[in-house]
Amino acid sequence: MSTLAFFDLDYTLLSASSGLNYVRELIGQRRVPLPVVAQIGLKYQLRHLDFGQAHARLITYAGRSGYEATKEFFDEWVPRRLFPRLALAGKAKIAWHQQQGHRVVIISASIEEIIRPIAGHLGLGSDYLCTRLAAEGNRYTGALNGPTCYGQGKVDWVKMWLGQNNLKFPDAIGYFYSDSSSDLPLFELADYPVAVNPSRKLIKIAKSRNWPIEYFY
Repeated sequence: MSTLAFFDLDYTLLSASSGLNYVRELIGQRRVPLPVVAQIGLKYQLRHLDFGQAHARLITYAGRSGYEATKEFFDEWVPRRLFPRLALAGKAKIAWHQQQGHRVVIISASIEEIIRPIAGHLGLGSDYLCTRLAAEGNRYTGALNGPTCYGQGKVDWVKMWLGQNNLKFPDAIGYFYSDSSSDLPLFELADYPVAVNPSRKLIKIAKSRNWPIEYFY
């Protein structure tokens, strides 16, 4: 069985938040009215919406021209704004794992429209797990297709993915790289948990458990 290495995206492989950059782009292009962004942002802060639900609400506005037109937006925007912010050390770490014969998988709370082109750019094909937005025909519905890929939701996605690939859960979870303590449920299942660009809370946890700490930028 090939060793698996899971990588978080925001503030791990990417030196920024893909979601925040996405919102700024929507505002800059006037694809979503500013009051709508403020309302959704407030509901997110008050935890009336989770990360995936907030994205779903925003993309419903941004995607009114249809699924294909929205895909074209992301296929242009992601390379222009996010590819340059991929950490060189992160790409080198992925390359190292690939040289060892390991299978690399991105796992992120961000939406598939953002993750798909990044995974392709990094040579990972369809090896990514993320929050997925529901669509019917040529329109987004404003709902999610599956759980939000955040916190315990990442474990749920990994469990489903391992089952689809005939791999044993949780034994097949090898390496896991992330910056956030919100990923503790997946960290605790990994054979080799690695804190990358860690938050203060994660630094304390990593040190108390003797987990390696690395900095990708």
